[in-house]
Amino acid sequence: MAQLIEPRKEVRHTDERGMVLVVVLLLTAVLVLLGSTAVIMSTTDMKISANYKAGTQAFYEAEAGVEQVIWHLRNNVVAYPTAGSPTSTINVTCPAGFSFNPSVTLHYVAPYRYRFQMTGIGTNNTSKTIEARIRKIPPSTTSADGAVAMYGGGPAVDFKHGTGGGYAIDGHDYPVPADPNCNGSACDTTADSSLPTKPGLYTVMTPTVTGNVSAHLGGSPTQTLGPSRETEYNNFVNNVLTNNLYQTTLGTRDNPAVTVIPNGATLNGSGNGAGIIIVDNGGELQINGNFEFEGLVILRGTGRVFGSGTGNIYGSMITIGHESKLIDLTGSINLFYSSTALSNLQNINSVTTLERTAWRDVF
Repeated sequence: MAQLIEPRKEVRHTDERGMVLVVVLLLTAVLVLLGSTAVIMSTTDMKISANYKAGTQAFYEAEAGVEQVIWHLRNNVVAYPTAGSPTSTINVTCPAGFSFNPSVTLHYVAPYRYRFQMTGIGTNNTSKTIEARIRKIPPSTTSADGAVAMYGGGPAVDFKHGTGGGYAIDGHDYPVPADPNCNGSACDTTADSSLPTKPGLYTVMTPTVTGNVSAHLGGSPTQTLGPSRETEYNNFVNNVLTNNLYQTTLGTRDNPAVTVIPNGATLNGSGNGAGIIIVDNGGELQINGNFEFEGLVILRGTGRVFGSGTGNIYGSMITIGHESKLIDLTGSINLFYSSTALSNLQNINSVTTLERTAWRDVF
């Protein structure tokens, strides 16, 4: 019997171990790449976060420094820069726990407008700089219409009699004495002919003048009529009295102040002073001996100035709230217009407002 022989089957051998290894290696590489990327991104995020935190801290430090400068300016007498001297240095105290530059340069921008830069320091010496712009709002009393401005009714001036030298009232612009504590003739200065001249006597109605007017009244013009600022000055006086923005002694050139002489009181004007003197209704400023004052004298109602001493008042004298008013200049009392004396009134912190008007990052 013939034996059937089955055909031989072809056997295929497949070895998948190599492929698995390749796949494993690829997966491992991907995982390593993802892990590395995650680590790098995490580290970068941490650095960004740290830098942001440090930058934010530095910014807040700079803001704290700005506020410290503004506080300093509000509470101290400061030599502000001017158009002729456009920069000045301000040194402030950096409180414990804060980190900012304690010294800044104040720049003149325009009248009563200034700017400065403040740098705050964060962690890792990160710094941030802010430029701030500020504005001083001085009392309206820093401007004057003349050496003497009589805004009330019935104005009258009795000038010195005789041929004596010099003026009793002069609208030419006088500098203040070099020595704020001068005495006698050492307090005399000469008008600056290069500066604009104010009227000697400014009134809202035709005044009555007696005495040697030609010898003792100067200015350009010597007399003039104009609108009244009585309401403005009356509101200023009421604000000072209502809010107790005054003292009973005279200020100084370095620390000018508002002084009030109330009804029934007399201030002995002897020595030196600076700021604003308000002689209220019923009050009296008596000038005896030598007297040198820089700033503004406001006579309200029956408030008056009298005496027979020797004195120079640099700035301006204002009269308000009267139906008739006589200024009797006896002795050797001179009223000289002075823009320098009036500009110093912006340093009376009690009646001056300081505000921040703008700020920006400095990159």
